[in-house]
Amino acid sequence: MFQFAPRSRVRTGLFCLLAAMSAPSVSPAPAMATPPVRHRAALVVASTESQMAQAQNAAFLQPFARASHQPVARQAWNGTLTELDGHGLHAGRAGTWSLVFAEDSTIRAACMRELVIHLAGSATNPDGCGVPGMTTQVVVAWDQTRRRLAPRWADFWDIVRFPGKRGLRRDPRTTLEIALMADGVAPGDVYGLLATPQGVDRAFRKLSQLRPYITWWSSPDDAASILEHGRVLMSSAPSDAVRGIAASHRDTIGINTDMALSYGLSWGVVAGQSAFRLGQARNLLHFIIQPGQQAAFLARYPAATPPDAAHAPVALPVDVQFWQAHYPDLSRRFDAWLRDAG
Repeated sequence: MFQFAPRSRVRTGLFCLLAAMSAPSVSPAPAMATPPVRHRAALVVASTESQMAQAQNAAFLQPFARASHQPVARQAWNGTLTELDGHGLHAGRAGTWSLVFAEDSTIRAACMRELVIHLAGSATNPDGCGVPGMTTQVVVAWDQTRRRLAPRWADFWDIVRFPGKRGLRRDPRTTLEIALMADGVAPGDVYGLLATPQGVDRAFRKLSQLRPYITWWSSPDDAASILEHGRVLMSSAPSDAVRGIAASHRDTIGINTDMALSYGLSWGVVAGQSAFRLGQARNLLHFIIQPGQQAAFLARYPAATPPDAAHAPVALPVDVQFWQAHYPDLSRRFDAWLRDAG
């Protein structure tokens, strides 16, 4: 379930952002150069999280546009750094994005390639990659009309006892962790093992056992759709995406948060903008993290309501530093494994 990152983290990151924006290399545009309001091009906010588009637009983007007289538009992002680069440093006439919103490992990778601005570090964000936004969980979701008891990751692989298709993310992130947990690895040992060649081989062997039964998803919307339309018996899925499916299916799709994986989502300021647009992007980000706008978002996106602390699930935090170091190699291995699957 989504919840806002602690405000102290967000504000610390924002102060770093403000400091970075005020550096001599980014001077504000002269007052006379500020374009008339009616001719201002829209700031583009690109996000990989399309299931929350309406709530973000209503709580963040349009109120800012009304208050600042600066048009803002939202655009879907496929999460690849190639697309980000094409709308940032090498945008040309294609148009420049201003802010992006995606999972921490994606923002960090973009930061390392200087596709988003590298901010000054802080105690909670030492490398200055992005401003923390929210956290979410990947959980086991399943069709309760075909199975009443909540499955665990080991059950996910048990095709004999629980026949049917399985949904998994078409990405090594979270998918390899799930494979190891399904193979009996304790959550606390997952990344230590996955950092070794033996651990990687073990994860792919486990995936190969399930390969004929996998239906792949690439976005939260995809994960919710295959469950909603009965294409799988069970699937890994972001919990908020499952809770956001049509009301007619909410009672039939179960969610088991036991052994869930939690990961963060962050905002990034796109590199390559003019000084004027950079300043406007800074203002928009400052507006987004204000308590009043956060409350407005929560009111429009009930799936983001923080869970009851008395029933907090056991979760494996996705290790962003691990994926920063190993994602290129594991992504190539994963793509090769998919090709071999034919």
